[in-house]
Amino acid sequence: RDVERSRGLGDVYKRQTLGAAARLFMSSIGVAYAPQGGGSYNVVIDLFSGGEVARAYEQSAQFERGVSGQQLITGQPSRQKFIWAISGLLSEDQAKDLDDMFKAWDTDRAAGLSAAVGITDETLFNSLTTSAIFSTPPSYIRTGPLNFTVSFGLAEV
Repeated sequence: RDVERSRGLGDVYKRQTLGAAARLFMSSIGVAYAPQGGGSYNVVIDLFSGGEVARAYEQSAQFERGVSGQQLITGQPSRQKFIWAISGLLSEDQAKDLDDMFKAWDTDRAAGLSAAVGITDETLFNSLTTSAIFSTPPSYIRTGPLNFTVSFGLAEV
């Protein structure tokens, strides 16, 4: 028996729990907006409510065969854009800042002004910084006296 490699179930569970926690805590998404009327908002989400990565591609290319057997690739003629389905734990102050950011963004958008938030995504592979719009407004669930689980969607522009 290899005593050094032999571990009890408690050690295995500890390693799994620590590994899962490290994956959730080592990534973040920052969202910022400067409304046309002045001021600025900045919210960083680093506690996610699930183990899923929030970033995905908006569409996919399709591979088909033509009548003569040639390969056809169809889809958008530009690069794939990203979408985010974000769900995270925020303090009450952060949740209020996000709500104020959304209302300011929505006011600018409704007035026909240029309205895009900045996003810095450090959840997957390389860090990504780009512009996006809210595709789904934030929704809030109170999860404690001073905490909220917040969910919302963004789409790259």
